[in-house]
Amino acid sequence: MKFIYTLFVLFTILIFTGCNDKPKEENIPPVKEYTTVEQSSYTIEDISTKAKYILKRQNGGFVVQGHEDKVVMFDMYATYCPPCRKEAPRLTDLQVKYSDKLLIIALNTFEDVSDSYIDDKFRFTYGAFYFIGNSKHNNIIISTILKDIQYEPSMQIPFKVVLKNAKYQKLTDIYGDNPNNNFYLGGVSTTVIEKDLKKIFEN
Repeated sequence: MKFIYTLFVLFTILIFTGCNDKPKEENIPPVKEYTTVEQSSYTIEDISTKAKYILKRQNGGFVVQGHEDKVVMFDMYATYCPPCRKEAPRLTDLQVKYSDKLLIIALNTFEDVSDSYIDDKFRFTYGAFYFIGNSKHNNIIISTILKDIQYEPSMQIPFKVVLKNAKYQKLTDIYGDNPNNNFYLGGVSTTVIEKDLKKIFEN
């Protein structure tokens, strides 16, 4: 009964408001990119709740319309990716804990699967109770993010960026010591993510 109640709470929050530890390289196919016009926007829909977010281009990044005061984390993932699966319940915990400050938006990539498949094989199997978008246009958003942060290597998953006021935030470089790093590559511990988020919330 407690488990069912927890799931209900998680879905209420959603409505209202290669993988190994250092994964193999995956290539994103060439796709049309967003323009840099501030009025550009794109509507994304959650696979289960059908809740919609409108992403708006602003200051070289993105904000979510109606949630401009919140920090936004984009998580690029695939259902077959082991570290993506491992991270899912941890991201859920972060979304629940910081629901008043944080929006986690997962963008499925590198595979062509249905919403119901993701719901069954990923969300409910691995506890991914945060916003998941599964659109053929996901790669438009992803390619734009990579261009925004001037990321030139082939993208690997999981891959995350964090924005506040449409600006990409500095994140811990878990594989090096780049003080200007602005992405997470591969599996990242909750401790690292939460430490970075707390700094971002306070700034």
